[in-house]
Amino acid sequence: MYTAYDAIEYLMSSTGGGAQDAEHRVLRQSLFHAYRDLVTARDWRWYHAVETLELSEKDDLTTHTLPWGVQSVDSITLREPHLVAEYVNPTEWERIQASPYRKLVWLVWTVVPSKLSHDRYDLKILNGYRYAQTCTLTYRRRPKDLCFTGWEPASRVGSLNWTGTELAGNDTQFSNQMLGCVVRVSGNPDKCPESMAGMVPYRDEGLITAIENTSRAFAWSPAKKTAYTGTRYIITDYLDISPGMYTALLSGSEAWLSRLSGKNIEGAMGVYGRDLRMAYESDAVAPLSGRRDRRGVYYPFWYLRPGADGGVIDENGGGGGGGGGGETGQCPLKPDVSGGDAVTDGSDLWDGGSASTVFGACGNATQ
Repeated sequence: MYTAYDAIEYLMSSTGGGAQDAEHRVLRQSLFHAYRDLVTARDWRWYHAVETLELSEKDDLTTHTLPWGVQSVDSITLREPHLVAEYVNPTEWERIQASPYRKLVWLVWTVVPSKLSHDRYDLKILNGYRYAQTCTLTYRRRPKDLCFTGWEPASRVGSLNWTGTELAGNDTQFSNQMLGCVVRVSGNPDKCPESMAGMVPYRDEGLITAIENTSRAFAWSPAKKTAYTGTRYIITDYLDISPGMYTALLSGSEAWLSRLSGKNIEGAMGVYGRDLRMAYESDAVAPLSGRRDRRGVYYPFWYLRPGADGGVIDENGGGGGGGGGGETGQCPLKPDVSGGDAVTDGSDLWDGGSASTVFGACGNATQ
């Protein structure tokens, strides 16, 4: 997992400093600013999120408070293909909501600032259909801000006994802010763990899932069994970024470090721009990158599946086609016209028509 500790360790190596408290402050600020800039630079596919909402047949207005840090809302998808959800801007929403004819509106939605949570937005849905169903909401989330780099006294004081999922601390200072952070152990009673590039690399790591008190917490680790006694540890924030974004984060931190140190930032910004473009190109977390699997048959929603056409096929190939296409009159042609003979191929997996296809096999709809 990429962590804030790894980024700070890199900055200390690249600058040759960081031993003094003032230097640590600059490094922390550089990382925090670069992280904020990177995650908001675009609508990254890495932050694609999905929720399901239930629409009631009794109420035409539905309000759903979106999670903290939502970047943008993509769409609302309804399971019924004949129902359409349309976005309207907040001004149009107020006009429709106040209209006495709003029940004639099918289904519209908008996003407005929440009146109860000042750092969140409300999703407003007007269900003029009065149709009870489940709809799917897609949006871009935003990761939480950074807080712990692993160098703070509270994030490494004392020692741990880690058994299974339980963290039993000795003189530790666990807090609710550490929820979702990464805990790393060295397996050493004297030295705190470093990154994998350090002289004392960490032995194991996990995500903190619950905080009970200052000396007891719970963590999940990919390892099935964890058993450490009296080990030193660090707690640091998890960097919620893709592997392709990590290099851009490091160069962005260097650019901010030059800016905060009063140095010329042109060179650092040039490197950051190059790494950011590479991160854009690698942002391909999408189902098969949008490619369609052509091994099967794809039916768009506007295409009706093949079925009986109501016509009659005579034994002699009536309808001017020549050749029996089946007693039910079902056309054996699929929508992908990539080649194949619907009559002489002898296979049930028809892949479309060709120059030799006998289209009379599709039946005689005039009888």
